[in-house]
Amino acid sequence: MRVLFYCYRFNSLSQRLYCELTERGHEVSVELDVHPELMIEAAELYRPDLIIAPFLKRKIPSEVWRRYKTLIVHPGVREDRGPSALDWAIVRGERVWGVSLIEADEEYDAGDIWAWREFPMRFARKSSIYRNEVTEAAVECVLEAVEKFESGNFKPEPQREGRWNPRMEQSVRRIEWEKDSTEDVLRKIYASDSQPGVLDDRVFGEEVFLYNAYPEEELKGSPGEVLARRDEAVCVGTRDGAVWITHVRRRGKESIKLPVLRVFPELAESVPEVEIKPWERVDFKTYREIEYEEKGDVGYIHFRFYNGAMSTEQCERLRDVVRYTKKRPVKAIVLLGQEDFFSNGMNLNTIENAESPPDESWRNINAMDDLCEEILRTPDKLTVAGMQGNAGAGGVFLALTCDLVFARRGVVLNPHYKNIGNLYGSEFWTYTLPKRVGWERGREVMERRMPISSEEAKRIGLIEGVFGRTPSEFRRELKRRVEEFVRSRDFMKFIKEKRRERTSPEWLELIERCRKEELEHMKLNFYGFDTSYHIARYYFVHRVPHFRTPPYLAIHRRLGFTQP
Repeated sequence: MRVLFYCYRFNSLSQRLYCELTERGHEVSVELDVHPELMIEAAELYRPDLIIAPFLKRKIPSEVWRRYKTLIVHPGVREDRGPSALDWAIVRGERVWGVSLIEADEEYDAGDIWAWREFPMRFARKSSIYRNEVTEAAVECVLEAVEKFESGNFKPEPQREGRWNPRMEQSVRRIEWEKDSTEDVLRKIYASDSQPGVLDDRVFGEEVFLYNAYPEEELKGSPGEVLARRDEAVCVGTRDGAVWITHVRRRGKESIKLPVLRVFPELAESVPEVEIKPWERVDFKTYREIEYEEKGDVGYIHFRFYNGAMSTEQCERLRDVVRYTKKRPVKAIVLLGQEDFFSNGMNLNTIENAESPPDESWRNINAMDDLCEEILRTPDKLTVAGMQGNAGAGGVFLALTCDLVFARRGVVLNPHYKNIGNLYGSEFWTYTLPKRVGWERGREVMERRMPISSEEAKRIGLIEGVFGRTPSEFRRELKRRVEEFVRSRDFMKFIKEKRRERTSPEWLELIERCRKEELEHMKLNFYGFDTSYHIARYYFVHRVPHFRTPPYLAIHRRLGFTQP
């Protein structure tokens, strides 16, 4: 079946649905929401059997939905209507929420229902709920609706008159530091992540948007007072406790989201640092960017980098924890990332903010390579990547430096660099990729520029295994598999062979050559005459709207495309 996607951005949900449908044999073309006329043109060019809108910010033109069956993914329960569905659900403390797949109609969110799912609401960031519960529910709804559509005799359920929720304004999100409890503060910031943030003028003495908060149970102070700092985040007092805030954005068109201490570096002098080593055990809730836990013969490294982006300093901190773990009496080291992302490679925001973005790009990629090389140069322990969440670009190849790579079912991988200005890429991909899939398949993966599911990654040999519907299920099964392997007879044979390979002069020379050659290409990306990387990075960081749909997404706009 021929399916057309309408997307404001080709975001994580859109990518997941793309993978689910294409891997079931459907052809999917994507049209970005640039202008209503272009949406009409895309439908006329492609003449789809079905149109699906996973992520839109405007109404679909009637010229489209009157002619083509058009279904919209709404992140709300049945009869919920309006553009801030998840935001309101979090602020109101809904216990159960859901996803509805509704047919496009003249009235906003009022069309007939094709499918719906409900799920228990976690007390968590909006972006985390969206990437997990909402995405899983949306996939089930879309697959059910496609089956119903293909049957040819399904009649959708008309909606009853529902509750209209307007776009949530900052007046609702605003924190009243003297009145709001810690839970209230967290709820408002959770509901505003990753957009638009909570506008606040109290904590930092000027208007900034607040993002990514964590509860703190030990520190206390006056409401709105900055109490401590850790890993470029700050702890702020509330009426009954405190919260950590990791990122802010100044108000203004050209401002970007950054770690707090990048925006307010003076706080490094005036606010005390409260350090907790990644391997220290604490019995209270607090913010820890990297956490190491040891269970028997296995060391687990959790790293919670916002949106999966890894700055130079974060790469260095993670490298140091890997070094620490390598000295511990464990047989295996497991890199777990976090539930929403494993890693997305270099931090383009901190690079864009630097005095010299080319120099910071160079520092960041070398720090990524240092981390990857530290993992590769582990001759006497098993290294495992446990991808609970999505990964892109250098984050995929960070995982591939491990001996074994496992991913949760439903995880989406983007194992290529070209979407950011034709970057060549590093992180030893010229060693790990052909080793796993061969050069021919490797070139195909790098050139295609499209996402692949964890199931497809396993099928082509990119990763070892896929299991677990939820992050907790995935972690339990991963722990079982790793512990079982390190206790098996095969383990010592594996380590003996690995030590022989990783200490040989030929292997050491090979990875040194791979790093050197990759970085020569990257230096041209950063310092050469072609400015594609710098332009693409600026557009990405500043969220510049697309002015056209790239041909790699839009089958219907490729030269030579013919209608059926």
